[in-house]
Amino acid sequence: MKPDVFRFTSQPRLEKPSLIVGWMKDIGAVSRGVADFLARAAGGRSFCRIEPTDFFSVDGVKVESNIATFPQSRFFHDERNNVLLLRSDEPRSRRYEFLNAVLDVAEHYKTERLYTIDGITSMIAHTSPRRAFGVFNDAEVRRKLKLHLPVGLNWQGPPHMSTYLLWLARQRKLEAAGLWVEVPFYLSERRDDQAIRAGVSLLGHILGWDYDAAELDRRASEQEAKLGELRAENPEIDERIQRLEQGESLDESEQAELTEAIQGALKGHG
Repeated sequence: MKPDVFRFTSQPRLEKPSLIVGWMKDIGAVSRGVADFLARAAGGRSFCRIEPTDFFSVDGVKVESNIATFPQSRFFHDERNNVLLLRSDEPRSRRYEFLNAVLDVAEHYKTERLYTIDGITSMIAHTSPRRAFGVFNDAEVRRKLKLHLPVGLNWQGPPHMSTYLLWLARQRKLEAAGLWVEVPFYLSERRDDQAIRAGVSLLGHILGWDYDAAELDRRASEQEAKLGELRAENPEIDERIQRLEQGESLDESEQAELTEAIQGALKGHG
């Protein structure tokens, strides 16, 4: 691995671990929420970072309340559960080199399988169970994970960063699966705690860990309660959500109005 790309602070001892990749911005904050949870569950032990100089531009810096937030790409480890985690902003340039750097780390630790996790917008109500869809870089991976991901994803368009990573992993003969968790369209620009909880639970079933998810359960319950209050206060919003619960679709104006109302109700939550 190129020494100018990586900064190691330690070398964890792992035996053919799984690598989970979480991006800091996506639909429903699913990827970030799962990555944040796993980083804390692993004890916050970051052992390596990818230097940002070659991959992020100055306009990638965000300032809020006079505090500058810089792009980061950090690897964490959990030796007890034999897991590696990458918690990262998406690169703004030289993406091919960045993703290959991620795979260099995977190869260095003889990673058995790579997982990405993201949110995907869906015409469902927030009261609906969050289904998860699978995208695989090999038919054998699909067979192995069929029990956990029985529904595949059909989609055509520009490749997502996670999809591109799966393709590059295939070139390295590394098994990889993309996990996509449903997010109601009106929560796509916010944090969907139900979807994050579903993503953590799915990975737990696949990998067999037993992290305490009480905090995720609490946040998901709070989200549900706030949206329940909105439905009780606004019969029109309740009617539209009922239509979604019954499997109906909303037109564009109805979607926009529902989204605006939901955003206001959840202001300050997540």
